[in-house]
Amino acid sequence: MAGPTCRCTVGSRLLRPFPLYSCLRPMQSFRQFRRLRETVKTGHSQRPADQDVEPNAPIGGAQTIPGQGESLSEKHILVEWDGPDDPLNPRNWSHGRRFAAFCIVWINVFALDYASGADSQASSRISKAFHVGEEAETLSPTLYTFGIALGSLFAGPISETVGRNPVYVVSRILHVAWLLGAALSPNFGAQCAFRFLAGLGGSTLLCIHGASVADMYNPIERTWAWPLMSLASFAGTALTPTISAWIAQASITWRMDDWVALIISGATLFLSVFLMPETFSPVLLSWKAKHLRETTGNPNYVSYQDLQPSLGARLKTALLRAWHMLVKEPIVVLMGLWLIAVYIVVYGFLQGFSFIFGDTYDLATGLKGTCFLAIVVGFVLWLCLVPIYYRLYKKEVLRLEHENGDDYIPDLKHVPGYDIPEPEYRIWPAVIVAPAFPICLFWLGYTNRPDISIWSSLGAVTLFGFCWAGIYVVVVPDGHANSFPDGIYAGSALAIITCFRYTFSGAINLISRPMYNGLTVQWTMTMLGCIAAVLAPAPFFFFWKGPQIRLKSRFAGRYARPVYERKQTGRALSWS
Repeated sequence: MAGPTCRCTVGSRLLRPFPLYSCLRPMQSFRQFRRLRETVKTGHSQRPADQDVEPNAPIGGAQTIPGQGESLSEKHILVEWDGPDDPLNPRNWSHGRRFAAFCIVWINVFALDYASGADSQASSRISKAFHVGEEAETLSPTLYTFGIALGSLFAGPISETVGRNPVYVVSRILHVAWLLGAALSPNFGAQCAFRFLAGLGGSTLLCIHGASVADMYNPIERTWAWPLMSLASFAGTALTPTISAWIAQASITWRMDDWVALIISGATLFLSVFLMPETFSPVLLSWKAKHLRETTGNPNYVSYQDLQPSLGARLKTALLRAWHMLVKEPIVVLMGLWLIAVYIVVYGFLQGFSFIFGDTYDLATGLKGTCFLAIVVGFVLWLCLVPIYYRLYKKEVLRLEHENGDDYIPDLKHVPGYDIPEPEYRIWPAVIVAPAFPICLFWLGYTNRPDISIWSSLGAVTLFGFCWAGIYVVVVPDGHANSFPDGIYAGSALAIITCFRYTFSGAINLISRPMYNGLTVQWTMTMLGCIAAVLAPAPFFFFWKGPQIRLKSRFAGRYARPVYERKQTGRALSWS
């Protein structure tokens, strides 16, 4: 749609300023691309005729050049933003424009999580239709989870090469196509295959939504933006069994569950194609460099993105780095093990609702599924604390600003006068809620009896949702990703942990039903509560010892030797 790729004389390291996905550039992104071209033309026409740009002179205020083999020749001109207030930078878009993009990402995440358990309350009918046992039918949603685990390894490097927008669109197309296959599957084997492919196709979308938030919001704004984004996952997790249960109670064909998921995902595909803008700054700067080359006729304008190696090489580097972190990055290993254990508890708990409320209280199918909404209630209660968290974090930022001034740039977009606290400061809400995590499990285990009101069990589930939110929201994006200032290596860290988190979550799905059948709700909750009790001190440990652990890091930008000071790149980026 934008014409052939321009390959100017920038040496062998300039591989593709605008890759092959240009033909897939969706409508909103295409309009964004054209507006950027008009802005570049207008800005160039207003430049005084005698004002020349010297070779190697950065456009837009870049100060240094990367040193990992991505060097510039004497003729190259590095393109950057026109200062910290450049309106083309996604961080400087209007509140309305950013929030509109935020809402599109939100509904995409909701649709993907909704599809994960679309037919969760129809397992008995599906098993009868396909002539398999109910335990075997759990393989279908499990394979969806395994698909997400496998695809998460590739999400970061792909989105960092082609941009966020193509990933959302292609991921949504594949996800919708395989959901259609699952809805029409003629047998159990076909259903399992299509569900796995649906998870694989949608995985990249699920794994970059946090990066999309970071593209548009600075660290202070992310203290409220990320909790709101996380609500999409919690709402999808809770609404899926609720709607599925009422469909089952209405005696509608079980395939309606898949059709509802398909309709929701199809609507988000429309939004992604026609309304979702590109938010990844390196890609936007690559567009700007391309327009400058076309407008001026000077082939020496390049962006940082133009100097990156090929997609295959970047995938290899990112995958090697992710696996390398397992043996040489202690903060990733320790926090990853904690999150895996937490999700074993979470998924083990979620798989027991039919036993907790169906068997104990003999609820109808629709009401049994409605009990999942107590999780959302707990999350909303936690959201009520976000304004307090925001004010405390901003207060800490202002304190550091007063103490440190402008000693270092804390993020990819410099917010003048702003500094950011240590990553451990974001973990303190998890320190508070972690002790309540085993409490709600023991509470449910010892009060889940017919002679005790169902509201007791619902209260325990609400507390569970509150604790789960407090741990997930502050640890996954903040405590873990922000262990790497400026986002350097965060994608690799989150990729490998997401892979293992969903792998173990899928595995617990397979054994949960036999576990509840064999141990009963009381003993299963007791076992999960004991695991949660062992995990309770973990947030305090990371809050207390996190700085010392990160000092041993070979990857975290703050402690690696800065090769490119503004980007805080670090030695581990090179795998030559």
